[in-house]
Amino acid sequence: MLFNPETGVGEHACLGRSEPHRFFVSGRAPKFDIGVRPSPGAATLARRMAWIFRVYRQYPHGCARDGRTPFRDVAAKTSFQTGFSARLAFVVIAVITSTAFLHASETSADDNTNLVIGLLVPPEEPGAASLHDGATLGVALANQSPGPRVHLIIRGRTGQWGADGVEAARMVTDDGAMGLIAPPDGAATHLVLQVSGRTAVPVITLSADSSVSQTGVPWMARIVPRTVEEAKTLFTGIHASHWVAVIPDERAGREAARDLNEAATNSNCSIEKIIEVNPSFTNTTRLGKQIMKNHPDAILLWLDPATAGTLAKALRAAGFAGTLAGPGRLRSADFAKTAGSAMEGLMVPGPILEKDAATAFQHFTNAFSGRFGHEPDATAAAAYDATTLLIHILRQTGARPAHEAFLISFSLAGASGILSFDSQGNRKVNLQLFKAQGGQFIPAGVEANK
Repeated sequence: MLFNPETGVGEHACLGRSEPHRFFVSGRAPKFDIGVRPSPGAATLARRMAWIFRVYRQYPHGCARDGRTPFRDVAAKTSFQTGFSARLAFVVIAVITSTAFLHASETSADDNTNLVIGLLVPPEEPGAASLHDGATLGVALANQSPGPRVHLIIRGRTGQWGADGVEAARMVTDDGAMGLIAPPDGAATHLVLQVSGRTAVPVITLSADSSVSQTGVPWMARIVPRTVEEAKTLFTGIHASHWVAVIPDERAGREAARDLNEAATNSNCSIEKIIEVNPSFTNTTRLGKQIMKNHPDAILLWLDPATAGTLAKALRAAGFAGTLAGPGRLRSADFAKTAGSAMEGLMVPGPILEKDAATAFQHFTNAFSGRFGHEPDATAAAAYDATTLLIHILRQTGARPAHEAFLISFSLAGASGILSFDSQGNRKVNLQLFKAQGGQFIPAGVEANK
């Protein structure tokens, strides 16, 4: 976030604990703003990391983590939170602040590159290969069309002490990224949005978590449907009375559980049991028996594709004859490989492709298959669309700051459907059910071609 010393006004995101407060400027009308409630305890940090405060004094026009205190007042007010996550955020802000002004007129790629975009890929991301392939194809095709050339930077934390938030910041400060693409992982997306909230660098995210669009970052767009929307499509399209959901453990599971319960409530049904599993589980037989104890007639596998496929195979082997369903990202080779014949009958939501989008999808599929030698999955299509959208925004804004293009008021034909967004940056998309039949996913109720 940057603070304008002439007007006394700053723009920032509502990140973390927040409360409304007034921003008073002497001689000017007060501005209502939202900021993060500061906590005491930075005095110790100031002694240990004095160099950060020197950075703040060097760049006094920035704004602190609380969203309202100029950097020039930080050392005096000591209004930063303590703890590991706060110290990490503190370092990230310092890195951004100390180098952002140096990169304002620079491009960090080769001489022929005019636009730089960044893709964050955490090392544990299940769809890392699809993210990479979809994004690199998007850049390659964009560079075949008129307009400034584009360079893609891909980063993810490395080593035991690496941090995705720091890598996201480095893409902006060290690599000169003008826009960022955040992965499906909700936690990683929130870290990218923290960087975005302080630099006004736009973000296109592949995360389906509803909380992502509640951070208050106005220059963010979600390229995939929300979990609530996907689950509601399944609840309303599948006739079942006893639902069980299997979700990841920890933070990802909490986000999924909240969204799935909201979707069930909106669909006038309920989930009788939600079971959390560690993605690295090995005793599939035991887990299958635990699920079957609830006598479900429909099971939601809200897991990464490989894990969901392994569990689907175990459930079919245990005699489950009901409906298996999950998010659209299960339309992947990883799920098909681990599930085997248990893939048959799987129900997933997917976008309805209008005529223009169907043409774009076919063009993407042909280009992807020709480049990588296999069919793209849903994650690759989403990464491609995120890249295409971000490049379109950067080329359209030209010399103007890219965040001024938000809220997005235009529509664009993408591989995953028409790219259109609401006022919160959520994708506006019409979904339908797809069913796995004969090794391919077809619209439910349509017979596969033999």
